[in-house]
Amino acid sequence: MRMEKIKRPRNVKGVLCWILDGLCILSGAFFLGIYIPYFFWHLFQGHWADILASVLVFIGVLVPFLGRKFFKRLLKKVYLPLKIFWCCAMCFYMVTFSVFCIVIGNHSDVPHKENDRQQVVMVFGCKIHRDSSPSSELRSRLDRTVELLKEYPEAICVVSGGKGDDEPMAEGEAMSDYLISKGVSVDRIFRETKSTDTVENLKFSLELLEEKGYKKEDCSLICVSSSFHTPRIFLLCNRFGVEDCATVSALSPNKFLEFTYTIREYMSYVYLLLFGA
Repeated sequence: MRMEKIKRPRNVKGVLCWILDGLCILSGAFFLGIYIPYFFWHLFQGHWADILASVLVFIGVLVPFLGRKFFKRLLKKVYLPLKIFWCCAMCFYMVTFSVFCIVIGNHSDVPHKENDRQQVVMVFGCKIHRDSSPSSELRSRLDRTVELLKEYPEAICVVSGGKGDDEPMAEGEAMSDYLISKGVSVDRIFRETKSTDTVENLKFSLELLEEKGYKKEDCSLICVSSSFHTPRIFLLCNRFGVEDCATVSALSPNKFLEFTYTIREYMSYVYLLLFGA
């Protein structure tokens, strides 16, 4: 008796497409759920680079759905492999961003160890208002800095942050003025006012300390920032060869704003992974 060939089920491709469609809808909804509030926040603030990034995300998510028939007709045999790649990329972001948020949300600060090195409280800048007053996020960092400077009376302080396009003065200057208004002696404060991102915050602050006669090998750094930010600061300190570094996380007063910063922080890790410090 002749054996018949086993035929592939005709619906395998259909099942695959059904699974892909489901994952695309799930990950697409995830993207939109994140970036719609992110978009409106930065639209309100007038941050055009972030607005453009959000629009590009919307295009990348929605166009493959809206132009599904057109792309299927245009790409023909290449359509399915591209759809698989696109779906995998979106699902990768969904999973890794979720894990990132869990890890960042549950991280613990690196404790400061008492030693004979010069203690340096380094506070990282954030947005200031048009009247030169610190934003609520920055104020929480500065208030925590005041507490640390009282706890360590021999410590010096570096305030770090340049002038943004929508800011009236350098963040470092506004931060210094705020600390002085809280009773911190001006002699204890060094201002770094050129940096535009976290890498430059750390790089220029270390250079400033060197200019003032404090080598990083002889310093014990206590880095102050928000909880979503301090893990990357510690990682960058290691890359810059800082041997003694602790982190202190200030409580973010605005959870929605903290979430928008976390979205940007995820992309900062991607950039760090691809291009280093």
